[in-house]
Amino acid sequence: MSINELVQYSHSLYSKKQGQCSDCPNKEQGSCTSTNCSSCFQNMFFGNGSRTFNCVCSTYSYVCRYIFQYSSEVLHLFRVLKRWFKDESGIRINDLNVMSIGCGPCSELFAVDSILKEIGYTGNVTYDGFDTNDIWTDVQNKVKNILPYNVNIINQDCFDYLKSTPHYTYPNILIINYLLSDILKRGDLSSFISEMTEHIIDKMPPRSMIIINDINHYDVRNYYKEIISKSNSNNIISQATLGFIINYEKNKKDMRAYEYSYNGIFSPFKEAVIRFLVSMYATKTSCTSAQLVVIKKSDKQ
Repeated sequence: MSINELVQYSHSLYSKKQGQCSDCPNKEQGSCTSTNCSSCFQNMFFGNGSRTFNCVCSTYSYVCRYIFQYSSEVLHLFRVLKRWFKDESGIRINDLNVMSIGCGPCSELFAVDSILKEIGYTGNVTYDGFDTNDIWTDVQNKVKNILPYNVNIINQDCFDYLKSTPHYTYPNILIINYLLSDILKRGDLSSFISEMTEHIIDKMPPRSMIIINDINHYDVRNYYKEIISKSNSNNIISQATLGFIINYEKNKKDMRAYEYSYNGIFSPFKEAVIRFLVSMYATKTSCTSAQLVVIKKSDKQ
């Protein structure tokens, strides 16, 4: 299976560095004491954010640790929404254009690959992944080699790129995968949502889909309402929220949501291999995200 190849590739390259990298740029902020970049991840995601993806080894370790979880969460959602892709009359999409902002290792593209194989889709697929950090280039080039799609990686600010590209083909699936929580820590999330609505959602074709997949925390989930409100300004939409753990109905701060009955990852590796990855990289073996899906039915006339 294709996701195996990327994990094996990343593990192979990371193993050559033996975990503790003599040239790690983050040593200036404290000596590396982990063998799987966990100290950097802890700082990036839960600390003061002084560390970033500025070391190629962290990209390899990140793939081995997170890609099964992040791709599986999106695949769970695609299976709930399978009728968007195919119903009793057959395949309901022609060309599939997917956009991801802050794509990193393109985790969601493996979910796309899985659902398309399940429904027997053989049409054209274009994936535009935007990420201003080119530290992911090695991993992304491997993704291009593995998957049989037109994969474009654009190392520019997404909105600047779209403003300067007048004949851009807008996506019928937009995926924002674990980006909102990062922006919330480092930038202006409301501004991002406004730009995303104006420069992407309002220009997406009828019968298109916007997917938000992120941490299951109310600080992020509270912004889902803002996405719905702004998307509804110029578009006729429907929406649903989904979650793997938290019971939204018991928490008045949250929107009600569909809860998955199964939160396991989808991994083609044998159990012994997964145990090895868990011991080496603390690989995540369950899905924990909160999701928002917005279906754009049409523009408002």
